[in-house]
Amino acid sequence: MTLLTSTDLKKAAIFFVFCFSLIFATQSIAQVSIAPTSLFFDNQNRFGSLTISNGGQQAQEISISTEFGYPTTKDGSLTIVNDSTLAETKSIADWVKVFPQNFTLQPNQRQTVRFVARPPNSLEPGGYWSRVKIRSNPVSPPIESVEEGQVGAQINLVVNQVIAAHFRTQNAETGVKVSSVDFNQENNTGQIAVSMEQTGNAPFVGSISLEVSNSNGETVWDTNTTNSVYTTITRTFNIDLSELDPGQYTISGEITSQRRDINQDKLLQIQPVSFEKQITIE
Repeated sequence: MTLLTSTDLKKAAIFFVFCFSLIFATQSIAQVSIAPTSLFFDNQNRFGSLTISNGGQQAQEISISTEFGYPTTKDGSLTIVNDSTLAETKSIADWVKVFPQNFTLQPNQRQTVRFVARPPNSLEPGGYWSRVKIRSNPVSPPIESVEEGQVGAQINLVVNQVIAAHFRTQNAETGVKVSSVDFNQENNTGQIAVSMEQTGNAPFVGSISLEVSNSNGETVWDTNTTNSVYTTITRTFNIDLSELDPGQYTISGEITSQRRDINQDKLLQIQPVSFEKQITIE
């Protein structure tokens, strides 16, 4: 039988406290929720608000900031970019004010955060935007001195949640063009890549639906998800092919101005954009 030394016991205890604290902190931070999921402003509606709720058991320090950025694709990967040149003409980060920017939320408490859009006097027609970052950090009790032979541990996990804020002029319009639909297969996994381009003067915010059907017209796979196109973007979707027979299939999709989490009147409308591609699954 192997006997543990006091050093071994101390290390084991520290590891246990670390793991326990990590789980507790993660569960606590995960309870910070935000509604709505996007903000929209225009010349007639320059005010907006968020409700931030703490459903956890630990107080949270909240800070809110705005910064320019948008999703796109680089080197085949989805990423958030901050194009300084585009920011000069499209960013609202400097003229959207937040009240309050910093506060503490106690457990089961909520706070209304108000936003005011103060655009320049003259704007070119179109859409403008920024990202709103909500940073939550659990409030920790002061670290007490730890006597020799005792174990102490403290972990703080910071979580950043981000939503989009849009400002639209009266003549803002949007559109989406599907530039390509590609399919690649590797063993039992297939990947659909849909490349899109925004064609209006404002970002597109809506949804994309896809389905794969066999030669008999039967749907063998489908999905529906949110879809935002600010400049260009390629969305990829993975399919499990292990249950599908080799043969000819059809990819069909549709892009629409609909979102389950956003009211229809907040979205710039387009005619649905449909696309289709014939593929071979081996």
